[in-house]
Amino acid sequence: MSELRSAIFLDFDNLISGLRDGAGPEYALRFAERPDLWLTPLLADQPRRALLRRCYMNPAGALEDGAGSRLRYAEFRWAFLAAGFEVVDCPRLTRLKNAADLRIALDAMEAMLSPLARFDEFILLSTDSDFVPLLQRLRAADRRTRLVAHPEVGRVVRAAADEVIGLDMLAGWLGWQPAREAGPAFAPSADELLAVVRDILLEADVPVHVPHLGQMLRDRTGATLRGSDFAGTGSLDALLAAAGGFIRREGPGGGHILRPEWLDQPPASDETS
Repeated sequence: MSELRSAIFLDFDNLISGLRDGAGPEYALRFAERPDLWLTPLLADQPRRALLRRCYMNPAGALEDGAGSRLRYAEFRWAFLAAGFEVVDCPRLTRLKNAADLRIALDAMEAMLSPLARFDEFILLSTDSDFVPLLQRLRAADRRTRLVAHPEVGRVVRAAADEVIGLDMLAGWLGWQPAREAGPAFAPSADELLAVVRDILLEADVPVHVPHLGQMLRDRTGATLRGSDFAGTGSLDALLAAAGGFIRREGPGGGHILRPEWLDQPPASDETS
């Protein structure tokens, strides 16, 4: 088997948060302090050279270690440098976003088009569904793609990658084992679900049918509206208010969701939603 020439792009904030919420702070800390524990098995399934390794990190972010201490992400920089990564600082630009996903997409496209080296494989470590267009573009360019993401990542995201490795498998490389009596691990947090709902509604250019919102949320996160108790808010109307003041217009199938500026528009038909 010929040796693959690979490029790795790690959204550190995204992955460490997913591990913290799914496996616990102990394993999130182990992920950050010992990259070799998960990097070695990640690359070991076939011959490959990870020529490009980039870690995108908000240095001001922090991990609660479970004992009341907060460890700044900047403290983990040297561990990743020692593992051969270039660490790219991505401070927050807004309250919720640090633009790491955009930086990764731009850098991956630049690597794909580079005249200096051909990368056969792109490995993305992020649970962000925004990478679907990038994965599709890489596949169209005849590049192999691997995605390390939430184990219940939606069908749309899963279909866009050649291989999906669940965070539960990565956590297993760190020594984590799920408790038999525990509920599903790695469930998206309420804040993560709220952010996805907000993104869906802001991306829409017509009112969104409520069942369509539920399907899109499931495709992107693996969670459902009712199963997540409406992202922990208790009701659809409370969820819409928390997401940014969106408005529900009553109608068949639960109605449609509108932005305030759409109040004078007629409901979108099911075909257009």
